[in-house]
Amino acid sequence: MKTMILSALCLFTSVRWCNAQQAAGAQQQQKTIRVMSYNIRIASPPSTNWGGTDLAAIAKVINANKPDLVALQEVDAFTERSGKSSDQAKELGEMTGMHYFFAKAVDRSGGDYGVAVLSRYPIEESHAYRLPPVPGSEGEVRGLAFIVVKPFGNKQKVGFLCTHLDHKSDDDRRFQAQKVLEISEKYKKLPIILGADLNMEASNKVMEVIKSKYFMNCTDCPLTFPETNPRMTIDYLLTNKVAAKRFKVENYRTIEEKYASDHLPLMADFIAVK
Repeated sequence: MKTMILSALCLFTSVRWCNAQQAAGAQQQQKTIRVMSYNIRIASPPSTNWGGTDLAAIAKVINANKPDLVALQEVDAFTERSGKSSDQAKELGEMTGMHYFFAKAVDRSGGDYGVAVLSRYPIEESHAYRLPPVPGSEGEVRGLAFIVVKPFGNKQKVGFLCTHLDHKSDDDRRFQAQKVLEISEKYKKLPIILGADLNMEASNKVMEVIKSKYFMNCTDCPLTFPETNPRMTIDYLLTNKVAAKRFKVENYRTIEEKYASDHLPLMADFIAVK
């Protein structure tokens, strides 16, 4: 009867409210958070050679796999290259029926460029940070988005962090990784799930900085880049020590999607054990 009432209400309310209520009901039963990390390449499919954007293709990937939390890297807002009227995080939120939060990294193409998160659950808190490169280097400033949600409809809060480290040098990645840990320390009492394009493979020595506070959740990590014949792993879903005690990670995998971006979407299920 409760399901029938909810279905009826969905006919007269917003898609976002409906999706949030359905997700909350399902997750209360199975205590699972499905998480995706996806570098969307400003929604410009590789086949277009930066000749246009296709946000609908990104939304289709998300809707088909039904994640509860999504970490998005390489996101534009009001840029010339993606459209001066286009706020990609907001539009993806509308297309997927999810809440959204954007964290700017830099000015780019007459607008803003950074990272974003989508959430099936209402966002309780949201914070945006910038990760500078080593002073004087040619590295890029990167963004970090952090939100707090209550996935199981109770008082238990979960932190969700999205970032994208510099691609040019280990020195800049190490500097930015240390900043990520400094920011994480502010929320160390929370279980935190981190979705990121770290621009380095698991064997990179800089990864030890991240691993000092976060668990990898994979041993033979799936290849994530490029989208066709992937040859390296640079995208990850990690957990801090608190989250590692509270969640068991299953179905850690990539989704085969060769059109929408030059990265494969990465997904995992985080099952509450406490």
